[in-house]
Amino acid sequence: MRDISTEALVEILSNHAAWLKGEGGERADLTDANLTRAYLSDADLSGANLSGVNLTDANLTSAYLSDANLSGVNLTDANLTSAYLSDANLSGANLSGVNLTGADLSRANLRGANLSRAYLTGANLVVADLYDANLTAADLTAADLCDARLNGAKGVVDLGHPDGWRAVGWWKDGKPWVRVGCRTKSLSHALDYWSDKADRRVVMAALDYFEAVAAIRAETPETEAA
Repeated sequence: MRDISTEALVEILSNHAAWLKGEGGERADLTDANLTRAYLSDADLSGANLSGVNLTDANLTSAYLSDANLSGVNLTDANLTSAYLSDANLSGANLSGVNLTGADLSRANLRGANLSRAYLTGANLVVADLYDANLTAADLTAADLCDARLNGAKGVVDLGHPDGWRAVGWWKDGKPWVRVGCRTKSLSHALDYWSDKADRRVVMAALDYFEAVAAIRAETPETEAA
C-alpha cells in the first residue's frame, strides 16, 4: 500500500483531466494507493485505474467513476451518494456500509463484491452483474434492478418477472421487503396490496414463495458479513 500526498493527488487528477479531454496528460493510475478518508467529491476519475485502492471513509459524493477499474478496492463506510459508476469494474470490492444512495451502477461489474449493509436506496443497478455478491442487510429501497444478474447473490431473493415486472426480495432491519416493478413495500404490506387484485395472481405467487423463504430464514438466519 503506497501513500500519496494531497499535492501529488491534485497533480494526478489534473493530468487525468487533460487525458480525458485528449489534451495530453496521463490516465490516473492509483493502484494499491492508500486514500483513506480522501476528499474526492465531484472528482472525475472516469476510466482511471483504482485497483486495490484503500478508500475507507472517503468522500466520493457525485464523483465520476464510469469505466474505472475499482477491482478489489476497499470502500468500507465511504460516501458515494449520487456517484457515477456505470460500466465500472468493482469485482471483489469491499463496499460494506457504503452510502450509494442514488448512485448510477448500471452495467457495473460487482461480481463477488461485498455490499453488506450498503445503502442502495434509489440506486440504478440496471444490467449490473451481482453474481456471488453479498447484499446481506443492504437497503435496496427503490433500487432499480431491472435485468441485474443476481445468481448466487447473498441476502437477496430473485423472484423473477411476475406479470412482466422484475421482483426482488431482501431483508431490511431483519424484516422482509420486496420490490415489484417500481413499487417497494414490506412483504406484509405487499401481500395486502396485491391480494385482492385478480389480475395479479402471478405476483401473489412470487410473494407467497418469498414468504416461505422468509419463514425458513427466520428459523435459520444468515450470519451478516462484517
